[in-house]
Amino acid sequence: MNLRSSRSSFPIFSLPWVVLMSLTTAWSSASLAAQLVPTLKQQQLGVLIKDVQLPQTIRNDLRSGLTSRILVQVVLSQESQLLARRAVEITVKYDLWDEMFSVTMAVDNTAVMSRTYSSLDEIVAMLSSLSIPDLFPVAQLPGSKDLVVVVRLLFNPVDKERMEEIRKWVAENSKPAPTASPNVGGGMPAPAPASDSRTLFNRIFEQYAAGASVAAAFTDGATSKPFKLENLHDEK
Repeated sequence: MNLRSSRSSFPIFSLPWVVLMSLTTAWSSASLAAQLVPTLKQQQLGVLIKDVQLPQTIRNDLRSGLTSRILVQVVLSQESQLLARRAVEITVKYDLWDEMFSVTMAVDNTAVMSRTYSSLDEIVAMLSSLSIPDLFPVAQLPGSKDLVVVVRLLFNPVDKERMEEIRKWVAENSKPAPTASPNVGGGMPAPAPASDSRTLFNRIFEQYAAGASVAAAFTDGATSKPFKLENLHDEK
């Protein structure tokens, strides 16, 4: 089971669920060390994502005092057919006064966990080995055939509408200053190069044009090996 990390210089985007399902084979073939493990507790199927690849800026982000968000999209399938899906949102907020981290987890907008941590190392360890229980009731799942779980993790995601606002702002505020280019051979001067920020957002919106709806500066993805419910040990 492999966790695939995006390390490109521009955001990689979550994909529509149908497209996400089609990536299962590609993700599972990646030769990476991280693992996605299905878990079973009190007849509820969950996931444990080990060795999550975190952004290099994660420690500074978590200590900033701003709320950090991690969106985890979970898809459960059987023989390439979608059975169920869940959207899990984890928020981390550092209280600069009390020097404590508040962490919440919600599944499909329903809060399922709220706790505090006293150290940054605890938060990083929790995110690096991320346990998300109680996602799918076993009683509602067919147990006779292999199941596969696919997840995508998006760190501090931004929805398409907000990105459109940012794109407009960049277009209005990042116009390159005119440069004095030599007029070789009496022809027209060479145009000024586009700004780095404009190039970045052009790449972003190429991804949106492909149907994505959420962007993140850093993403991870994982897919499990096929498994049967009967082979999972129920942790009472």
